[in-house]
Amino acid sequence: MAHLTSWYWDKGDFRENNEDSFSLQKVLLKKGFAGTGRKRERRTEVSLLLVCDGIGGMAEGETASGYVAERLTDWFYTEGIALAARRIWRRRAREALGRMFYRIQREMERREQEESVCCGTTCTAAVVKNGTFILLHLGDSRAYRVGKKVELLTADHLEGGVLRRCLGAVGFQPPDHFAGRLSKGQMLLLCTDGYCRLTPEGFFGGCFYEKERKAETLYRRMKGAAGFVRTQGEKDNLTALLLVYEGRRGNAG
Repeated sequence: MAHLTSWYWDKGDFRENNEDSFSLQKVLLKKGFAGTGRKRERRTEVSLLLVCDGIGGMAEGETASGYVAERLTDWFYTEGIALAARRIWRRRAREALGRMFYRIQREMERREQEESVCCGTTCTAAVVKNGTFILLHLGDSRAYRVGKKVELLTADHLEGGVLRRCLGAVGFQPPDHFAGRLSKGQMLLLCTDGYCRLTPEGFFGGCFYEKERKAETLYRRMKGAAGFVRTQGEKDNLTALLLVYEGRRGNAG
């Protein structure tokens, strides 16, 4: 597999409900043959990672985050995979995902008008094809590229400590978008603010980056990072997704 993944999801010790939602999906596309001698089947792995943090202080934060996660997962299987299968894919996939953000916003606004329920959620979503990815972002959840150095890919949409951009609640704002690449061994980390807010600079590099990686080891390290932020006084829900690019691989045919 090109993508090694792990996740961590916990409501923490203080919140009554977990208002975070996430989706982690992986598909394997088989395409033609390459190589000489014994044929080797080329494999392309496509993954969807997204984290949503329902806005505290509003009604049904967990409903908002869960709804967005479900709608974007549906988009991945009905449209996103087919777009990612194309040779030149990132611009079209980014535009299609941006249109999906807009449709979700309008759906949430209609519900607000019909049922008088105002709710909202952050959303940070990535589609990864082997070592390349697109990323769309609204709110104060975060995405990092983790290797020997740690690079924050997103900006928190806060002003004076108040969330100014999200899905639902405050009207539609176009999401920030980013296209990038992972080198072999690099990682993409998506997390809600509770998981990263109290971490020192470069913290995740020390937690996750190592030569030998296994899914169970990654989970233990993710759980250990959550334990650290709790000792720092974090009381929010904790959600994180981690994808490691292991390099493109083939299968003997």
